Amino acid sequence: MAVYNTSNFSITVAGTALTGIVTASVTLTLETVDVTEIGGLDRKFVSAIRTGTASGSIFYDQGNPQIAALEAATQSGNAIALVFTLHSGATYTVPTAYVTSFVTNAAVADVVKSDFSIQFSGTTAIA
Repeated sequence: MAVYNTSNFSITVAGTALTGIVTASVTLTLETVDVTEIGGLDRKFVSAIRTGTASGSIFYDQGNPQIAALEAATQSGNAIALVFTLHSGATYTVPTAYVTSFVTNAAVADVVKSDFSIQFSGTTAIA
């Protein structure tokens, strides 16, 4: 089994790599519909709706245009394009996504960080 170090992953927003990433994750989900017939002994399901989300934490630097764009997208509701690339080279490409939250965290004598959540819209390409 291959083990991949994620120290060299990236998130690209609108074609530019987002700097200062501390952590990030992608979650892909598939809802199912119960189609078990009345009197059936075994449950049966069919696939239904797919969706995905991304979340993470970054070092906050409003002078960085990509971080400012993430923050502004929460206010404007404008869609962003997202590419999440792992160290292995595997990518998740999302042509349309929405920043659903952007939280700035500050602590005494610590680096300012922000947490973000992104909802995918439409098809996610995995390569």
